[in-house]
Amino acid sequence: MNAKRLFALLLVAGLTAAPSCLRAEYPSPMLVSFGGEGGGAADEASLYADGTRAINESRWSEAAGLFDRVAQLHGEHAEGALYWKAYAENKEGQPANALSTCGELRKKYPKSHWVDECGALEIEVRGKSGHPVSPQGEPDENLKLLALNALMQQDQGQAVPILQKILAGNQSDELKSRALFVLAESHSPQADSLIGQIAQGQSGTPLQIKAIRMLAVAKGKSANDTLASIYQKSSDAQVKRAILQSYLITGDPSKLLEAARGESNPELARTAVHTLGAMGAASDLLAMYRASNNTQTKEDIISALIPCGQKGIGPLSDIAKSEQDPQLRRKAIRNLGVAGGMSVAPALVETYQKNSDVETKRAAAQSLFLANDAPDLVTLARGEKDTKMKEYLVQQLSLMHNEEATKYMMEILNK
Repeated sequence: MNAKRLFALLLVAGLTAAPSCLRAEYPSPMLVSFGGEGGGAADEASLYADGTRAINESRWSEAAGLFDRVAQLHGEHAEGALYWKAYAENKEGQPANALSTCGELRKKYPKSHWVDECGALEIEVRGKSGHPVSPQGEPDENLKLLALNALMQQDQGQAVPILQKILAGNQSDELKSRALFVLAESHSPQADSLIGQIAQGQSGTPLQIKAIRMLAVAKGKSANDTLASIYQKSSDAQVKRAILQSYLITGDPSKLLEAARGESNPELARTAVHTLGAMGAASDLLAMYRASNNTQTKEDIISALIPCGQKGIGPLSDIAKSEQDPQLRRKAIRNLGVAGGMSVAPALVETYQKNSDVETKRAAAQSLFLANDAPDLVTLARGEKDTKMKEYLVQQLSLMHNEEATKYMMEILNK
């Protein structure tokens, strides 16, 4: 078993830090204090420090000998010394000796925390030898997961049923979550089938949501039909939201569009619309906008066109020109400045100049402000005859940290 790969696996599965059993892959010098009457403690600490340096420098045989001498002193560092002796023996290519040393540690110091460290080492040693440790026999959850990883590498046919029992049993949610991740890593037909079953909701909502996301990552577009089926059958808003968000991973706007059009829950419909925006599906959003009679849905679509970037400019311009509802039209005009920046400035200037509606003109000015277009705002302000509208333009310019805006402010002050 590759400890570094397992370290990454456990971190992704939700651990906030590497389990202590992985310290063997990254030994660090111990801080030791020299003292004690007669020099015994000082001798032990000195030997332990020498052994640690040998570990760090990959001098395995020397390290094993040094830690053996520490263990024979039966002092403060004896328990750790037995573990590091076993670690060095394994690295030296003496797995049988490593297992024997771990057995000695377990016999002499059964309550030592180093026993767990040796447990992890034993799992690694036995996994490499083709005789993986039985996960069911491990009381500690971290060790159980390590054993499962080793077993998955040796015999997936035997490991998958064990994982299935863990997922269906009374284990902690954390262990179940990590077991599901281990299952997804195997990419075997058995594992894929089991993940599909859990995604259907056989093991509770939290695990179902994780399985849905893993299914999307593992299968991509081929998972879309399964996800759509689960969506139609489920009444759980959390599950349905997870499926909508998973379509972003699988890259299927058609399923999102279908859900957005048929969803009666406004929050889920909004999630579908926003996910379409994140996907850059501007044309689909515009088609949905034209087909909808719901004002809130239309507002959500106008907002969702911003993440579409350049793709969203055309639909926003279309809405800004054709929408009869003044509130929706103004929202589209304002969002044009956010989505298009300076590229839409000519259209915004034209909108300002051709409209007599004050609020529409304000929306165009706001959009030019959001596009950081001081030159056009200055030009409009100089030509504006309406005092209140001119004041509004100057107010927008006063908020801009722009050389053109600053010069215009000075021009006003010097009049």
